[in-house]
Amino acid sequence: MQSSFVLFFIILGLLFGKWRRYQEYYPTLLFWVTGNLLYEVLLFHHRVWVFHPVGVDHLVLPDHLMVSLGITLIIYPFVIPVFLGRLPLHVSGRLWWILLWALSFTMIEFIAYVNHSITHHYGWSLLCSFLFNIVTF
Repeated sequence: MQSSFVLFFIILGLLFGKWRRYQEYYPTLLFWVTGNLLYEVLLFHHRVWVFHPVGVDHLVLPDHLMVSLGITLIIYPFVIPVFLGRLPLHVSGRLWWILLWALSFTMIEFIAYVNHSITHHYGWSLLCSFLFNIVTF
């Protein structure tokens, strides 16, 4: 399941990413990578979400750490040039763009949740993820 998401975001990034301006996106990439790695280290024993390999993921991304690293090191670098590269200039357009991406990431998490490739713990929920996605974007 997670490997399908990785492949999807690689294709999305290659087709729609604004790669010529990647130097401008680099600080955002570092922020996202650092945030995700801090989550993995600081909340190692109290993760609020845990990834589980499903189907072919057992071969490619066999455990939570590998899925998380795949997201951090593969998905994020392909998402950022699409999100920031196509960010509208006007505030209202930006708000809708952020909402669209937050909803998209939440829907992907919902699909993963339904397919049992992610579980929530310690009171975390899809609503928490949606709010987190809004803040992140």
